[in-house]
Amino acid sequence: MHAVKEDTELHIVVPNDPGILGRVLGTMANAGVNVKAMCVSSEGDRGHFLLVTDNYRKAQTALKSLRYKVMLNKVVTVAVTDRIGAGAEIGALLGNAVINILYAYGSSGGAGQSLLVFHTNNNKRALETLR
Repeated sequence: MHAVKEDTELHIVVPNDPGILGRVLGTMANAGVNVKAMCVSSEGDRGHFLLVTDNYRKAQTALKSLRYKVMLNKVVTVAVTDRIGAGAEIGALLGNAVINILYAYGSSGGAGQSLLVFHTNNNKRALETLR
């Protein structure tokens, strides 16, 4: 049905400064790391990045060299056809399995595929439900 897997997300806490998006994504590019999905927000004087990459270890090393706080979270990623209702179907499957979605975000490369990222109260059960 969908390409479902457990992945490792990087949660990076950075100063909420102008140019921080370019600095973080430039660091990924310079390290040869591809960002597959991202969510960026700010809270007061801090910024938060949630990144799913093609190599979280390499990304973690590059970001730590800049002295950013980097935490790792296990998430569920689902590669779906980029079409109307795809996210609703996944949400319904998780809801019917009584799995609470703590947060979600996604990315679309415009090639007919989207990558959805979910952090749930039970990632193991979410994986089983979506496979």
